[in-house]
Amino acid sequence: MPELPEVATYQKYFHYTALHKKVTDVSVEDERVVLGSVDDLTEALLGQKFEDTDRIGKYLFVRLSSGQWLSLHFGMTGRLKYFKDKEDQHRFTKVLFSLDNGYHLSFVCPRILGRVGITDSPAAYRKEKKLGEDALKLSLEEFLETMAGRKGLLKPLLMNQKVVAGLGNWIVDDILYQTGLHPEIPADQLQDDQVKAIYDKMQYIVETAIELEARYHDFPDHFLITHREEGASSTIYKGKIIRMVVGGRGTYICPDGQTL
Repeated sequence: MPELPEVATYQKYFHYTALHKKVTDVSVEDERVVLGSVDDLTEALLGQKFEDTDRIGKYLFVRLSSGQWLSLHFGMTGRLKYFKDKEDQHRFTKVLFSLDNGYHLSFVCPRILGRVGITDSPAAYRKEKKLGEDALKLSLEEFLETMAGRKGLLKPLLMNQKVVAGLGNWIVDDILYQTGLHPEIPADQLQDDQVKAIYDKMQYIVETAIELEARYHDFPDHFLITHREEGASSTIYKGKIIRMVVGGRGTYICPDGQTL
């Protein structure tokens, strides 16, 4: 599933391709991905210029010249494709934006779990969806305040988009692996220095993933994602990686370094 680093990469891609272009046509190939009505989406976009972008976790927003915002949520398999010739259109295109430079931008989503819509602002969308702050926009003080008094297991808490927006399964596993914390530690048992360590690693891991455009094979060797399979040798600790299920999600840890 696209997580914050992938969405940041899509944001960069949008800047290089469609930013400052005007929408001349909108073709909805599958109404199931549209939030609201197709007519409202089309009316809001036609003749508008893409002026800027923003991101909240796994959500990308594009400011229109009207002042409204296009919202893009990529689901499990969504992405963007920019192209000129219609024969190059991806077969899983769900919404097609035609631009005034003769090119097109596809919202591609094979599994139909992504969503495209119009909102007044990213802040309004965040309030409506009850999202936490984007992981990279969150200050240490805000994170400490957000985590204070929280109950439940640590991993599901960090993956809760209402707590911090943008953290998915592999990112949280890597945060806990690199901080030496077990995913089943009750959150209310954490010390402030442990919460700070989580914050620092969250920033480091997400920033590294964005810099490397989420190409996992290029990640530093001390990242869990580079050997995230049962039986692999830990590059930080002496033991082997094991798989367990926490909060219904497959989870990888090294029990020699991450103990309860």
